This record gives sequence, C-alpha cells and structure tokens, in this order.
Amino acid sequence: MKLSLRNSFLIFCAITAIIFISLTLPPSLGDFDIRIVIILVLLLINANYQIEIEGRSFSINYPLLFPVIAFFGPGWASLLAAIGLISVNEFESPKFVFLFNRGSLALAAGFSALCFNQLSQSRGFLLALTVSTLVYFFVNLILVIITLLFDKETRNDIPFHAFIDTFKTLLPSIAISALFYNAYRYLDVFGVVGGFLIFISLRSGALLGLLEANYRISLIKALLRAVYAKDPDLMEHLEKVAYYSKLLAKRCGYPRWKLQILDEASYFHDIGKLEIADDILKKSSSLTLTEYKEMQTHPERGLLFLKEIPLPKTHRKIVENIALYHHERYDGKGYPFGLKGDEIPLEARIVAVADTWDAMTGKRCYREAMSPDNAIAELWRVKGTQLDPDLVEAFIEAIQAEIKHSPQNVTKKLPIQKAL
Repeated sequence: MKLSLRNSFLIFCAITAIIFISLTLPPSLGDFDIRIVIILVLLLINANYQIEIEGRSFSINYPLLFPVIAFFGPGWASLLAAIGLISVNEFESPKFVFLFNRGSLALAAGFSALCFNQLSQSRGFLLALTVSTLVYFFVNLILVIITLLFDKETRNDIPFHAFIDTFKTLLPSIAISALFYNAYRYLDVFGVVGGFLIFISLRSGALLGLLEANYRISLIKALLRAVYAKDPDLMEHLEKVAYYSKLLAKRCGYPRWKLQILDEASYFHDIGKLEIADDILKKSSSLTLTEYKEMQTHPERGLLFLKEIPLPKTHRKIVENIALYHHERYDGKGYPFGLKGDEIPLEARIVAVADTWDAMTGKRCYREAMSPDNAIAELWRVKGTQLDPDLVEAFIEAIQAEIKHSPQNVTKKLPIQKAL
C-alpha cells in the first residue's frame, strides 16, 4: 500500500520518537522513582481537559510532566508523555494520527527535558523552566503545522489564531509547572497528587463538580419548562426521543462514557422548534411548501439557540451535532446540508432513528399513532435510505426486546416533566 506524504510523515514522527527514547532512556532504573511514573500516568490520563484562567483555557499536562522532565531527564519524560497523555477520544482517531500524537508529544517532552538539563546547571531554574516550556510548545506547534501542510484539505486552514491563544497561556503554564516541581521536590509524590487534586477541585472536581452538574441539570430543566409551557406534546416527544436514543446507543456500542451526555443532549434535538410559529407546529392539515420550508429551519435555529447556552465543553459538540444534523438522511437527501452516510455524526444518526420511531408511534394533531408492528415495518422500509441501516437493525432488536419484556415502555408517556 502506497502511503501519502502526510501519513509517511506521521509514521516518521512516531519512529523518531521511539529512536529518541531508546537513545536517551537510562539502561537501568538507578535512582529513578517508579512511583512517580505510576502516579503521573494515572493523573495524566485523567488530566486531558482544559482549565480556565482569565477566559483562556489550557491543559495541565505539561505542568504534570515537568517534575519528570526536571528530575529524571529526556528519556523518561518522552516515555511518560507517550503513554500518559492519551485522551479517551484519541482511540477513535485514525491509527496514523494516533501514532503521530504519541510521537509528537514524546519528542516535545524529550527536547524540553534536554533544554532544561542544559540550562538549569548554568543559567538557573527560572530561565531553564521558561525555555523548556517554550521548546515543548514550539516542537508540538512545528510538527502540527508540517502535518497540516502535507494535507491539501488543511494547508490553507492552519489555525494560527489557536496557536496564538495557546502561546498566551504559557505564563500560567510556567507558574503551575514550578508549583508541581516544588511540590515533588519537597513533598514527594504526595505533593504532586495533592496539587492535582486542588486543581481538579477548582475546575470541576470534588468541590465544584457537583455544583457544575447541578447547574447544568437546573438549566436543562428550566429550558424544558419553557418547552412544556409552549407545547406539552413537544415536551413528551423530547422525553421519548431521549429515552429511545439512549436505548439504541447502548445497543449499538456507543462509547459508555458518552451515554449520559447523549441522554442530556437528546432533549435539545428539537429545541429550534421553540422559534416556529404555533400555527405551523400545531397545524392539523398538511403544511404548505412555505410552511414546510419554515419548519426545516428548526435545526439551524436550534444551533443558534444553543450557542447562547453555557454548555460544558464535553457536551457542546454532541449537543450541537444532534440539534443540527438529526434531519440529515443516510442517502444524502435530508436537510439542512444534505450530508450522506458516515458524514452524519453518529449521535445524530442515533437520534434520527429514535425521532422517526416516536414520530410514527406517537399521536400527532394531524394523525393517530401507528402500531409498533406497523412502525417496525416502516423502519425496515426506510433502512439504508432515510436511516442508517445498521442502527435500524439494532433499534428493531432493542424495541422487540422492550415489547417482549415491558410492552408498556414502547409507547408510554415518560413522566420526566413531573420532576421539573
């Protein structure tokens, strides 16, 4: 198989990182503290989110790596960066991208450690820390830019503004790196763990995480109250689509860590209908062409509505994907963009199946509810044209299991609004 220049470069970075680690890693453990590797791998795996300082976000990965960079040298720093800085999302990336990420982070950490070791002996700690932080940033930056330049689709869209924003976070990164350095120097691994716990508490952990979760749930409930006040039937529809979406997501192997996010996000799929006039939403006869086109604007209206809501970063992409793309069709004949097949985000394809099912089995102002058997037959009919065929099959299996064990769950009115 002939590799593209881009993929060849991605592999080259990974191989270079392996060579760098093999050349710089000490032949024996010596005075190395294996506890710091174990602790930092566990912390780094859980640290791949951003923290906010004066409106700008940055990762605390480098500050956590810095004790190893400073005390144990380039080999261990590179190895730890390669195995520790892995986010859950990366396992969904193409294999070459995954290898590149491992290699680029390893090289950045390794060169950063080389600079720190050279400068700390002759120029002092502060200058060595500053330069090593800059080196880590610029090695990553240069490797990413080269990768983008190799790809025809991205070479004209290099996000320099994002790099500039990252550069502006270097000062707090340097300060926090110094704190972790001294925490390890004076308090051993317990200092590093303690410092990490303080940061996640301040961001979204034990002290403020519960408040953030409660705030998010309260926000969702407030929005749902508005929906219920405008249209109780729409409220019931949102509840059922969320229920069926989660049912399907479990069946089709959607990542378990995203299930709760998908569940919450599904409630927003038709939020744009709040801006559609009641005489269109509740019309008992067929819509005119003009009215239908107005109804088709609700995904984009929903996206604009969601832009004004302070959703968590872990939720925003999934929520927006669902709201904007749940009326795209698998054959490319949907709206608003005519996306086709896997171009449609997975969560939007999941919600599309659930939405279609409830649209058929729920009573509407213009028709009676369809029986589960007839709705299943209709799903088979639109499989592969309107809806993702694999998801349709998985959903039918899930629904048939529901009918067998709890028939009332298939068409029941879910009582979520009572808790509002």
